[in-house]
Amino acid sequence: MSAVPRTAAPWTAERFVADGHGGPLRIRQWGPDDAPAVVFHHGTPSTGAAIPGGWAAPGELGIRVISYDRPGYGGSTARAGYAIADGAEWARRAADAFGVDAFATMGTSGGGPFAAATAALAPDRVTRLCICVGIGPAQAPGFDSRAGMLAETVEEIDAASRGEAELRAFIDRLGRGEGDLSAWMSQLPARDRAILGDAAVQHEEAVEHEEWTTAGVEGWVNDDLAIFERPWGFDLSSIAVPTLLAYGAADVLVPLSHGVAYESIIPGARLSIVPDAGHWLRPEERDLLVWLTRDDGAGSTR
Repeated sequence: MSAVPRTAAPWTAERFVADGHGGPLRIRQWGPDDAPAVVFHHGTPSTGAAIPGGWAAPGELGIRVISYDRPGYGGSTARAGYAIADGAEWARRAADAFGVDAFATMGTSGGGPFAAATAALAPDRVTRLCICVGIGPAQAPGFDSRAGMLAETVEEIDAASRGEAELRAFIDRLGRGEGDLSAWMSQLPARDRAILGDAAVQHEEAVEHEEWTTAGVEGWVNDDLAIFERPWGFDLSSIAVPTLLAYGAADVLVPLSHGVAYESIIPGARLSIVPDAGHWLRPEERDLLVWLTRDDGAGSTR
């Protein structure tokens, strides 16, 4: 375990630890060393440079966010064939890298299932769970993960169902920027477009985008296969920690139905719906971090 000094970086510390399969796992800490901790699972595709509430949030809130790059993203070595359940081990290693025992966990979009796995499989470590616009239990009986999604996302899921070769070809085309991004943006709700138009958000997204594109598409390919095609490797109904599900009512990337599906399976989970919001809940993410680290002995939400 070695520290890499990043004096000009927005994160406060960085570690590279063994991922258990022969490669390094890149882990970053944001915020003060002695603050309550949240282990964060980034979206698909993305890296641990994208954190809830934006780069300034951990320091301003006095909350320690520990993020990591899943294998194949950013600074973490690619590994084929991983399962959603592996997220629990990555979260443990991320927390251990900074000497953290108990932690809350949160995942957004494609990171939502990995956060759920952490809560289910590391009950001795996890205090609370937040799934924020997280992709729902794709293989749950009666749940259609495609319903209400943009056509491009449905095409991606369908490509995954036809096997790795077809999925890889589809993602390669997207990764090269083929297609009309302005047409895709025009399908997002107005609130999403406004958030993505903010200069600070654009800068952070550009850094995260550069990180994952430089590493290639291995993480993206294996995320999709793990989420939509492979068994997740744990039982959602076994989650026993206080759980908050946050979704935008107008989300067309991960529709509200995904949150409803989680709510029907995770005991005691509370679904919080943000009216008119889409996939980017940046204004609400600070409140989610506060809820995750609040020690009130209950599981109440605001």
